Amino acid sequence: MEYTLVQIIHLFCAIIFIGFVFTDLFVLTDMKKVLKEDEYQKVNVAISSRARMIFPLSLLTLLLSGGYMIAKYINSELGVFNSNLQLLLILKVFLAVLIASGVVYSLVNKIFKKTPHPIMKHFHKFVLFSGIIIIILAKVMFIV
Repeated sequence: MEYTLVQIIHLFCAIIFIGFVFTDLFVLTDMKKVLKEDEYQKVNVAISSRARMIFPLSLLTLLLSGGYMIAKYINSELGVFNSNLQLLLILKVFLAVLIASGVVYSLVNKIFKKTPHPIMKHFHKFVLFSGIIIIILAKVMFIV
């Protein structure tokens, strides 16, 4: 029962996290075309200020719950690279660590008011693509 609860929490956090990235990429960019600049800025500030509170917390919970679930399939008894499931799980972990690293990098830049590397303009595209790959791997790893 405890594992199932962690799975549900993990799923909700993934929905929040990927949902925000999807909204930023597809909804907010289209709003910029329709709204006046000052209206768009107000909407963007309102959404961003709320997201800054929810986004890191959902990512942290997502990573912690994912770490808890990994222990069921990768541990000292089962090994790390002994099955296809474990290999795909390691790939998921790698993508998740890349996403988390990018989020931490972005937050540090915001805190210290530094300009991020220009490649970070495309970070949400990477996050959405990686998130989709992680979701697909979550299902495929149990059937290969």
